[in-house]
Amino acid sequence: MEFVPKKVVLLRTGLTVWIQMINRVLIRLKVVQVIYAYYQNGGQKTAMADRELAQSIDSAYSLYKTLLFIPVAWARQIRKSVARQQRMNAPHISRKELLLADNRFLAQLESNVELDAYIQSNDMEWLSQSDWLMDTCSRILESDAMEEYLQCEKFDFESDKELVRKLYKEFVEESEDLDSLLEEQNIYWNGDKELIDSFVVKTIKGFEDGQVSEQPLKSEFKDEEDRQYAIDLLHYGLLMADEREKVVAANCRRWDPSRLAFLDVIIIQVAMAEMLNFPRIPLKVSINEYVELAKLLSTPASGSFVNGMLDTIVKDLKAQGRLTKEL
Repeated sequence: MEFVPKKVVLLRTGLTVWIQMINRVLIRLKVVQVIYAYYQNGGQKTAMADRELAQSIDSAYSLYKTLLFIPVAWARQIRKSVARQQRMNAPHISRKELLLADNRFLAQLESNVELDAYIQSNDMEWLSQSDWLMDTCSRILESDAMEEYLQCEKFDFESDKELVRKLYKEFVEESEDLDSLLEEQNIYWNGDKELIDSFVVKTIKGFEDGQVSEQPLKSEFKDEEDRQYAIDLLHYGLLMADEREKVVAANCRRWDPSRLAFLDVIIIQVAMAEMLNFPRIPLKVSINEYVELAKLLSTPASGSFVNGMLDTIVKDLKAQGRLTKEL
């Protein structure tokens, strides 16, 4: 199965974002994508959807570690440049290069046990030998962030970390060339990138001086409950197809059901599954999250359509006594 999403921007719903790697915002996104692809590919066995969801979530976590590796790759490239100049007895080596080569935060990130294990088990030459990396290192040396860093009263771990955070936001978050490079490696990565960028920035901010190689990275799931939530949401979502078809048809007063955007229909289907089967998730949270997904993944009118449909569906389910949660 294959789902090629629009470039997904970070969901800004005003809800608290968990510090763990795979949060429920991303889980909902992945489940919608997998169910959409499931039907587009003929609605085959549920086991195939299970595998697709696991692969999609795993790829998001691998993207997280790949993006964390980028500042390490910068440091390695800069150190190679410095060493080459020293071997050639260069009369002057840029102070910027020397400072980056000795950046305390980058040294700690490079020595991180979890990140190093990922780097050692994956071929990263496509990134470390890329033209994008070489060009970015040159641009970093001429950046405003680097100029500001040179004016620091003292060069310590915190100032080094802040420099890397600024460089990441400028040269990774906003790079279309990097987006293309990532998409060549994994079809899921470009669609996930902006959300995963937010996790990388949070990780950078969370590093503490003195942790050295033991600084924990973000876990794949917050806990076992969230892992199970992903599986259950997929299964409940698939089981909701017949009821969704009836409910949407009954409430589509202004729209011809056959002309609705299929992705909008899938978003409504998954939202219904969550509202009916996860009593601890407030209705308002579910509605807001799936409305945001519709805005981001589907058509310009999808947000208002999904919002109106879910409001109507909630009223009907409450009238039937099937939904007791309050908004």
